[in-house]
Amino acid sequence: MFPGIALAEAFLSLFPGSSVSFVGTEGGLEAKVVPARGFAIDFVSAGQVRGKGAGGLHGMARMIGGLSASFKVLRRRRPDFVFGVGGYASVPVSLAAYASGVPLFLQEQNAVPGRANRMLGRMARRVYTGFGGAALYFPPGRASASGNPVRREIVEAGAASRRIGPPPGPFTVFAMGGSQGARAINELVIGMGRAVRSGGGGMRFLLQTGDREFANVESVVKEENLPIEPFPFTERIGDVFARCHAVLMRAGALSLAEAALFGRPCVLIPYPFAADRHQEKNAEEFCAGGGGIWFPQEKASGEKAREALFLWAEDPDRRKAAEEGAVAFSRPDAAMAIIRSALGEIGRGVGERV
Repeated sequence: MFPGIALAEAFLSLFPGSSVSFVGTEGGLEAKVVPARGFAIDFVSAGQVRGKGAGGLHGMARMIGGLSASFKVLRRRRPDFVFGVGGYASVPVSLAAYASGVPLFLQEQNAVPGRANRMLGRMARRVYTGFGGAALYFPPGRASASGNPVRREIVEAGAASRRIGPPPGPFTVFAMGGSQGARAINELVIGMGRAVRSGGGGMRFLLQTGDREFANVESVVKEENLPIEPFPFTERIGDVFARCHAVLMRAGALSLAEAALFGRPCVLIPYPFAADRHQEKNAEEFCAGGGGIWFPQEKASGEKAREALFLWAEDPDRRKAAEEGAVAFSRPDAAMAIIRSALGEIGRGVGERV
């Protein structure tokens, strides 16, 4: 969803007055976020199609219904092109676009594409990947490593933060487990907070807990007077990145793209149950450029994470090298570059109304 919003912003900056609409599911986060940003959205049914039992049959029925609804959306909206940016709804809409002769493009965020995008990649005019390694999963010459598109407000906040330089005050770590939080990350940070408090260090933590964990974490932090500032979730993620010196998180593709824009080195603990272990591949590619360090969850401990963070806190040269590695991974122009490329593929140039 958020990559789609970034692409929509880039498109409208080139063609003011044109229209962009989204397709999603009524139960998804997009049902709230997309309309709040002023974009139209249509809903179709979609779901995971796996297994041979009732679950698989139910998922297949929802997908068939979503495909029928997607044809109706395309006939009504009459788009010049369609972008699949992931999510269940992307599958029926992309299939309908291909079958209807509407130019189809994909934006694959992860280093290892999911099964759906691998299949859809054979139908797409072009696939734009967030990681170089993902291009290998698509037909030769079909994919290009563009970087992941990030919303304009975050790109601008990252650029401003890098101009100003690191925030003043104690070494601050932004820790998060994604929009839903992650109990393992929360527990790790609470343990590190206890170690810092007892050891007298100056490190502090900004912790995105997720809604479900927030009350419990906040209670522990207040009761034990830990150097942690917990909050459940924020859409203004750029404000939090600007307040930290380093990041501790999973290895979600978009979170890595955002951290890189701020030049923040990362300690990564990939989610171990991600499909095809794609978060580990995300972490490998990001860290190969010097932007951070990663541990498998089974080997991650508060002590290891704290040691890595303290190295950056106590050695400015080491931290600067990691910051430069993160910046090298960033692609602030990804959204605009993707849109310009797609327009070129369909023979539309800037200045021509779409």
